Order: sequence, then structure tokens, then C-alpha cells
Amino acid sequence: MAGQSHQLAAILFADIVGYTAMMQENEELAVEKVNRFREVVELVAEELNGKIVQYYGDGSLLLFQSSTDAAEFAKLLQEDLYNEPQVPVRIGIHMGDVLVHAGNIFGDVVNIAARIQSLAPAGGVYISEVVYRNIANKKELESVFVKEEKLKNVKDPMRIYQLLTEGIPAQIHVPESPAIPPASSNANHIAVLPFANLSSDPQQDYFSDGLTEDIITQLSKIRAYKVISRTSVMQYKTSPNSVKEIGKELGVSLILEGSVQRHGEKVRITAQLINAITDEHIWADSYDRSLHDIFTIQREVALAIAAVLNTSLTKKETQELDYIPTADIQAYDLYMRGRLMLEKRSKADVLSAREYFQQAVGRDKGFAAAYAGLADSFLLSSFRGYEDPVQMLWQAKKHIDVAAGLDPYSGETQASLGYWYFQNFDWHAAEITYQRAIRLNANQTNVYLWLAILLQAKGDNEGALQVYDQGIEINPVWDFLLKNKVILMANMNNMEAAVALQEERISKVHEPEQKEKLYSELSKLHWSAGNQEAAIQAAEKANDKGLLQFYANGDISLMKQPLDIYYQGMEQRSEYISQLWMGLQYAHAGAREKAIDCFNNAVALKEAAISLLLIRDFEFLNIKYLNMALLTRKVKQLINF
Repeated sequence: MAGQSHQLAAILFADIVGYTAMMQENEELAVEKVNRFREVVELVAEELNGKIVQYYGDGSLLLFQSSTDAAEFAKLLQEDLYNEPQVPVRIGIHMGDVLVHAGNIFGDVVNIAARIQSLAPAGGVYISEVVYRNIANKKELESVFVKEEKLKNVKDPMRIYQLLTEGIPAQIHVPESPAIPPASSNANHIAVLPFANLSSDPQQDYFSDGLTEDIITQLSKIRAYKVISRTSVMQYKTSPNSVKEIGKELGVSLILEGSVQRHGEKVRITAQLINAITDEHIWADSYDRSLHDIFTIQREVALAIAAVLNTSLTKKETQELDYIPTADIQAYDLYMRGRLMLEKRSKADVLSAREYFQQAVGRDKGFAAAYAGLADSFLLSSFRGYEDPVQMLWQAKKHIDVAAGLDPYSGETQASLGYWYFQNFDWHAAEITYQRAIRLNANQTNVYLWLAILLQAKGDNEGALQVYDQGIEINPVWDFLLKNKVILMANMNNMEAAVALQEERISKVHEPEQKEKLYSELSKLHWSAGNQEAAIQAAEKANDKGLLQFYANGDISLMKQPLDIYYQGMEQRSEYISQLWMGLQYAHAGAREKAIDCFNNAVALKEAAISLLLIRDFEFLNIKYLNMALLTRKVKQLINF
């Protein structure tokens, strides 16, 4: 509806204590006090960006964008009015979502703030627990717990705090505040929802998405927290789900959300921390800065959350939060674009990401993270068979060495180095390096995937399962982890768990084409277990005519023909063709002879991803263990375990 909007705001009520009796005793003095009260309110409100919504007799109602501004206003107001001629004023502050309409404000927040104010003594400032948490890290805004109070028309009792001001003693002092948030098994689990792009240019989405990931990275540096990976939170970019629903789906008790508005070299960022269990706002703040202060803002957000959650930081964590990756904001801009493209994993996106990273290091030769991103573009292209692995691995190592020289303690660079070792068949070094990468940055989901694949290929299924679960804990909907865990469960002969997880993957997908693909995988999973009836039912749901024909009479022509056409086209265009990945596709289509021939060629060429042949794949049709025995023996001879 036009003319109205919802916003997060701090609501402040202030009124003069005993004004009615004052009017009866000395009307002229009462008017003087009201005038002095309003004069100071207007003066201080202007300094702290407070909006005076209305005056009502001896009181006023104000709106602030943050708890900090509201608390500073209250303290300044009371300390000024404490001087002669004194005006006995009581103040109440609460924060939450309000409806702004035709210059007025509505909502429970307004009512609660009014009721908190009515409890305060003359000269006192009472605040709700939400406000207390938001200002807990502000040394100049000291508060103490007063009591827990059942407010009229408010379901649950509220904890009331007093903001200390000059000349007004604390009513009751309790040294320790309650645990924040309520104790639970996932009390330290945080999800950072995609920051909304409020810029007029929709092309700035990459900037807001990149900011989201950077704040995730900053929070991940605080070891006390488990922070959900960006891949899992991006599904909520346009989701109508409530905070409580999202918290339950992701298994977190804390959610950080916000918005970013970029205009030229200026940026405005708002952020708010919400208790996903109670839907209560814990902390909020806004930042109007130069674009060059973006790293400072990210650091301040992480420190504010640590303060409000009573988290003590180690010296190392503080140093990591202080780290600035580049002084060139345009290089950082290019790096963010590249990182988001790389996440998509397709050949076109990987090549596009590489261009962005190259431009970033071209602007800043000391930008370690951009060199690591550039190395990853070569490593992904090598492993996925997009380009010649020999050239890709050489290029990757060159950039890894530069990144390591610039920042030897970078978790991202160590992850890239581990991936390089793995593709060069030095699994002993790869495993050690992956573990080091996780210790340096535990939020790198790709490292959990790479390490789990290594352990699985090595035959350590229990170890692989543990690593998959660790990765899924911080990235619960990343399909690469889930699919590979399905393969692992099938290879551990836990078919019931494998089928259940595959069905869970299907339930999370809404695009018809992707859902059909997952049903085809489910069909092959059932077929590998000898459950023919279930395999046929799943193939029917997938509308997979090729599979149904194979199940009926062993004919693979419908599955093989599209592959023949595709690879003939690549040959005509003189494009690089990975023998390993071509073999995998033919194996999934049941073309045994063609697949085995490709696999032998891949092993002879020492292609980077041939280690995948050590993991039994339930999607292989017509290929038995004996067909692969000689191949896997050759692969193992290349590996330093």
C-alpha cells in the first residue's frame, strides 16, 4: 500500500514525571519545564538523527534507526535535564519492526516502549533486553539488569535494564546477564542471509552477494561460531519463509540479515541479528561510509556480533579480523565478481571468473586471495576436463606460489595447494594440506568435499563420512556434498540411507528438468541394488525413455546417441576432450566398451581426475567390478598415499 512501510527501528518514549500535580501547583513553572524539555529534545534529536513522531502533552515519542542512537539520545537528554532548572523525565526504549504510515508509527514495539517507560523512575532510562544487547559493546553506554517484568498484553515476561546516567543510581544490579541466545545444541550456529541490493542498478547484485560472503568469511574467523556457507543461504534470497522457518531448515539459532545500497563511491549497509528461535531482534546497526571502508564495516559487524553474544576473541582472531586483503577497491570489486562466477562451476563461468581474477591481480600485484582464485580457475578446469590438465596444473601452481608468498597463512591458498597436490597424485601431501586449510578457515565447504573424495577413494569410508557430515553442517544444501555422500552410503552398503538422502535431494529441487535428472539417479541407485521395480518407477517419474528402454531389453541406443553427436561436434570444432569425463558419461549410458576405452586413455594420459575411478559409481550401467579391476590397479600405482 502506498504511503506505508515496515522498518526496523528503536522507539523511545519520554515524559515528565508528576506533570499533572505540577500544573495544579504552579502552572507557569510547569509550562517552563515543558518548554525546556521540548527544546532539549529537539536539539539532541537533530544531532542523533532522531525523528520526533509526536508530542503528547508532557511527553514525546521518537524514532531512531539504531539502538545506539536512541540510547545516546536518552543519556544526553537526561544528563542535560539533570542540570538546573531540573526536569524530572523518565524514558523507555524498545526496538523491533514498526509500520510507518502517514507520519505515524504502529506496532507492538510502540506499546512495549510505552510500558517500559512507565516503569522507569524520574531521571531514569529503562531499556528492553533487545536494546541492551545492541549497546552491550559500547563502553560509554553502561547498563545494568533491573528486573523481569510481566507487561500488560505482552505474552512473555521481559527483562528490563537501566541505562546509567549522571546522578541517577542504578535500581538493582545483577552482575551477569542471561545467556544469549537461549541455550540450545545449535546456539553458536549463524546463518547470514543474502543482503538485499537496494541500489537502483540490479547489476549490483554481485556486490551485495559478495558482501554477504565476506561477512560470512569474517564471522567464520571467530572459532566459537558455526557459520552456514553462502551456497546454502542463497536459496533464501527471494524466499517468503519466516526467520523461524529458515532457522529451523538450516539448523541455526541466529540469523543475520541486512541490505546494501551502493551509489558511486558511497555505500550504506544495514545489518540486524535475529534470534531465529524467538524471532526477537538482538542487535542492529547501519553504516554510511565510503566504499573504501568496506573492510572496516565487515570487521565492525563481526566485532559487534561477538560483543553482543558475549564472545571473547583470541589475539589471533582479532588479528585475522583486522586483515585487509587489498587497498584497491576496484581490484576487490573484480575479485568478488570472479568468486561468484567460479561458484557456478560450468566451463563458461570458470573461464569468465578467470578473466576477473586476472584483471584483479593486474590492478594489485599483492592481492593474495585473487591469485588463489586464479589458481582455482585453472584447477577446476583441469579436474573437470575443460582444458588440458598439463597446462592447467602448471598455471595453477605458478599462481599458488605467488599467493603463498604474499600470505602463507591463507586458508584459501592452502586449499588450492591441497587440490593441486591431489591432482598431481601426491595424496599424502594433499591430505595434510587440506587439514591445514580447514584449521585456517573452517568455512571452506569445497575443502570438505575434496578431502572426503580423497578419503573415499583411499578406502577410508568412515573418515569420508565424518568429513562429509562436517561439510554439510555448514553447507546443508550444497548438492555436490549431498550427491557424493549418496555414493558413499551406497558403497558402504547402506542402501536405505542412500535412497533416503537421494529422495531428500529431490524434495529440495523445484525445477522440473533438475528434478527429472535426480529421479534418473535414484532409478540407477535402485537398479544397482537389484530393486528393479523401484528403478522402473523412478525412471518413469524422470520421464527417462532411455533408461526405461534399457531396463526393458538392454538397449542403450537412446542414451548413447546424444553423446555420440555431442562429442563428434567437439571433435569437429577441435575442442579439448577429456577422456576421463567422456568415459564417465558413456559409462552412465551403459556403453561399456567405449567407456573402458576412454578410461584407459585417461590413465595413460594421467588426467587429473582419474582418481574418481577408485570410487564405485552406482550410475555405471553394464560395468562390473572385474571390468574396472585392472584400471584401478593402474591408477593406484600413480598415487603417493
